[in-house]
Amino acid sequence: MNRREFMKLSAAAAGAIAGEAVLHANFVSAAKSSAVSKAVADSAVKSMFFKVTYTTKIINPSKGDENVSIWIPLPQSDEEQDITSLSVSSPHAFSIHEEPYYGNRIIYTGRKVFRKGDNITVSYSIRRKAAGVVTYKDDDVGKHLVLTDREKWDENITAFVDKLLGEEKDPLETGRKIFYALADFLTYDKEIPGCGEGRSIWTFQGRRGRCDDFHALFRTMMIYKGIPTRWEQGIALPYPSVITKSGKFEGDCTGAHCWVRFHTGDGNWIPVDVSEAHKRKDMRDYFFGTLSPNRFKVSTGRDIVLKPAQAESPLNSFPYAYAESDGVPLIYGHNYRNIIRYELMKTEV
Repeated sequence: MNRREFMKLSAAAAGAIAGEAVLHANFVSAAKSSAVSKAVADSAVKSMFFKVTYTTKIINPSKGDENVSIWIPLPQSDEEQDITSLSVSSPHAFSIHEEPYYGNRIIYTGRKVFRKGDNITVSYSIRRKAAGVVTYKDDDVGKHLVLTDREKWDENITAFVDKLLGEEKDPLETGRKIFYALADFLTYDKEIPGCGEGRSIWTFQGRRGRCDDFHALFRTMMIYKGIPTRWEQGIALPYPSVITKSGKFEGDCTGAHCWVRFHTGDGNWIPVDVSEAHKRKDMRDYFFGTLSPNRFKVSTGRDIVLKPAQAESPLNSFPYAYAESDGVPLIYGHNYRNIIRYELMKTEV
């Protein structure tokens, strides 16, 4: 096996950001707030304010004269989240780009050689609301009818959907029926091999998976019925009832979280989180049409071509930093590591 094959097989093709820089947040009035009381139901929380530092650490730089490139997803403000006090700290020059297909914003830095101990830290403050239906009037819904190579249906999936739906044509009711059916049909299993594959046929056959697998199958079934379905990729924090004032976690693929939205016409998109509906039986109904605020979105879509374009294939998803050396993905835990730190500033009920 040559070096390229080894690195491709070993790569954790998502990585990420988080860090130790001091944020200049605008939450002064909230500075003395504490985590929401455990007596308050998670479904009752309307919004959460927190600071995030998101650092990529170079721990074992590649050897020789190799060109290293790092791409970092940059959260954007939208109807559900306000991003403020953004700062970037990097030992090397960086630039900010927007890839044209989904409109994801990206921090990019490239250099001949990175040194051990080099850190790239992105810091920001977030107000995240409990998200419901949103309207994207200018969105090209057609791009959300395109399945990736991992999101394919077979005769077993189509037979399941056809039996479940019968003559149902309404997009809202179609989404509702598929949501509840998959919440019952699938079992959440974080121990499955691989990370964030999101393969529809494999998931249907095994009846288990992570959030990526749940939502790849939901998206496949909805698009089979001709209903556009958006993939949204983000980071999950602890629920309001258990979150501490501050914390940190490893920024590898196990810390990522995804959810989807389906289109019901007139630019309206309904959010669903099927995997959390399965895990949190007490919030099963909540997660059809609402997203809890202990999360934030960093990118949209799958099969993403970055800007500047990466040498490797399009990314399955883009939750964390992605890095290449001479066009080969760097190895998470060997070449680099990511730490995410958060500080909870305020909750609103």
